[in-house]
Amino acid sequence: MKNVFLLLMAFISLNFINSCREDGDWEKANESFSYTVERDKNYIEKGVGEANQLTFNINPNYNFSKIETSFKFVTSLNGVLKLNGQVLTANQEYTFENEKNVFEYTGNVSGTHDLTISTKNSKGYSVEEKFALPYGVSEFTHTFNGGTAPIYQGDETQYLMKVVAGAGQPNTGYQIKFNSYSGTIKFNGVPANVDTWYPINNIDSFTTSLTTNTGGQGKLTYSIKNSTVSKDYEIQQTILPRTIVIESLNISALNVLPNTQMSLIGVIKKSPVTTNTTIQYKTWISSASNNNVAGIQTTNNAYTPYALGSNGNLQLSFNALEVGNYTLNFQAKDEFGNESEVKSFNIVVEKSVQFVGALTGKVNFGYKIIGFSIKGYLLNFDRTFRAQTGGTNSINKVIYTVKFTHINQNFTYNFDETFTGAPKFVEFQAQNFDFADILYKDGNSLNANQFLTALTNVSMTVKVQTADGSTVEETFTPSITYTKM
Repeated sequence: MKNVFLLLMAFISLNFINSCREDGDWEKANESFSYTVERDKNYIEKGVGEANQLTFNINPNYNFSKIETSFKFVTSLNGVLKLNGQVLTANQEYTFENEKNVFEYTGNVSGTHDLTISTKNSKGYSVEEKFALPYGVSEFTHTFNGGTAPIYQGDETQYLMKVVAGAGQPNTGYQIKFNSYSGTIKFNGVPANVDTWYPINNIDSFTTSLTTNTGGQGKLTYSIKNSTVSKDYEIQQTILPRTIVIESLNISALNVLPNTQMSLIGVIKKSPVTTNTTIQYKTWISSASNNNVAGIQTTNNAYTPYALGSNGNLQLSFNALEVGNYTLNFQAKDEFGNESEVKSFNIVVEKSVQFVGALTGKVNFGYKIIGFSIKGYLLNFDRTFRAQTGGTNSINKVIYTVKFTHINQNFTYNFDETFTGAPKFVEFQAQNFDFADILYKDGNSLNANQFLTALTNVSMTVKVQTADGSTVEETFTPSITYTKM
């Protein structure tokens, strides 16, 4: 019996451990899709019929747009809950469209309205928030309409306002004061200042208009008073950021010569579209092979005003100044400070023409023994080199010069070859250059040894000429061979 009891306890313990492990795994999985809710905590008493604005921001640790998040609510007393102007029904499930939200609750009876908003996402994670909203009978109540459509930076949003005097209260003598707002305020269409009381001539209908360039969440705080009481109010706003998008951006060339003018050509669009076509742009070099960030003309990372053409067309001209490899960057900014992505281009500023690698060559002299005399000849030479142009330049001619001294007499011979087809480079690997005629004849009567030792100061020069008239040349000492003829 004791053994049976022990086996039973072991089985229960094992199941308990597995259950805990499974629960732990589920909690861990849920934590991967968790979120918090940012909200206001305390609310002052409102008059029956007045609206409370409830900040309700979801802060997920995942991509909000990829996972559906829903909510429903209940309230202890009679009241109306709205989101984005839509009247919501208690205990009905709705889906959040945005992470940042402002609910509006209006209590229709006096007392503390206990509002509970329950949320969950499609991964099973849930959060519940409770609000205690006190309502009472007041000397006057205040309501407003507006601000339910999306509001973008720079948009003017008008709110239609109303004050309702309580039973037995006067309908005149009301004033409004704007306390704080990060933008401009208009009262009945006229610019208004903060901390100034303005008379409300018609309490049944007056307007407050708000404009701000600051994106994100903000609010207007204001006060309304009559001869006996002053009440504080606020209008919360979620200001959507505008965007500036580089639809296309191309560069005129990526391989250029020094002092070449280049162009950036593209289309930049603002969203939503505005009538203001002015933007700012900046260009800068983020890397340079020669450590000279001024090797290409830029704004040096400073924003510069620019008026876009029709359809957002942009064209900028700038110069390549110094040989090197560069990373050129471009970025645009709108009038609200929103920045576009960064576009980058790798630009090579090359010499007009240059040798790549070392130059080598070999000169071949010939000699013929005739009786007791010897005759010498310059037979041919070979050359090894690579010449390359930059930009759109091309090679059209190479000139060779061979110099040497023989028995205190200096000799110079020039040879050239031309090229068609506008080659960007020419390259030879130990290729012979043969002559049509024997160019050097030594008529002195010397023996072979004397002939060989009498050749000194042998040099070769290779000069490359390009289509734009640029040249590059280099002189070197070739090796020497002798051929007995």
